[in-house]
Amino acid sequence: MSNYEIFKPQTVKEASDLLKNDGYMPLAGGTDMVVKIKNGFFKNLKAVVYVGNLPFNKIINENNKVIIGSGCTMEEIAINPIIKENYPTLVEAANTVGATQIRHMATIGGNVGNSSPAGDSIPALYSLDAQVLITNGTSQRTVDIKDFFTGPGRNVLQLGELIEAFVLPLRKTTGRFMKLGERSALAISKINLALSTWEDGKKHYRVALGSVAPTVLRSKKAEEILENAAHPLTEEVIQKASEAARETADPITDIRSTKAYRKQMAGVLLRKALEK
Repeated sequence: MSNYEIFKPQTVKEASDLLKNDGYMPLAGGTDMVVKIKNGFFKNLKAVVYVGNLPFNKIINENNKVIIGSGCTMEEIAINPIIKENYPTLVEAANTVGATQIRHMATIGGNVGNSSPAGDSIPALYSLDAQVLITNGTSQRTVDIKDFFTGPGRNVLQLGELIEAFVLPLRKTTGRFMKLGERSALAISKINLALSTWEDGKKHYRVALGSVAPTVLRSKKAEEILENAAHPLTEEVIQKASEAARETADPITDIRSTKAYRKQMAGVLLRKALEK
């Protein structure tokens, strides 16, 4: 971890100006980035820009939207009253990110910015129709979470841009976050799944799968089956939705799991989520 500079900007504009330089990387909690730096993952690393001093650490309810600052830690998200009341899927996802000490450091902005298809907060945000608020210090733009990722470890952020916050529609949802790894919360996911539901005169479902493709996938076929079914859900409906989730999955075989196992477990996890 040598041969690079460390900057600690005090304003968003200062951070943005630094990050316009090639080889300058943002760092907040550092739970992912520090490991990558130690392992020499960034071949062109010239400087680390610490963004933990920026005003991105609040969770607010504003204009029928909940805004989660990118600097909020997983622990802060898991215990926040607004999140607990409205987004249990996100609470469960936040509680699976590493051991307790990691959750006190890891930020949701870092988890999403890392852009891993195994990132635990990402399927939860997909299932909640989240938007990503991006800033360059002078202007902002908003991108749907589904359009933020361009591949494993890649996203739409340009030089000088930062994730400022995540914007969620204010609605009372129910749901589950399910994860398979070697050691549960301490593991990188072999596969994860987020299920969120809400009612506004009609029952809505969102089913998002992680670690089954280059980016997180929504199983729109499973959602359609569930939304068109009578309630309570029958065994036949649950089976059809689970099969649809399995068909959606398009995983690879890697050191953590096989393609066949991941594909099978996509359906199993949705079944478990629906039955609980």
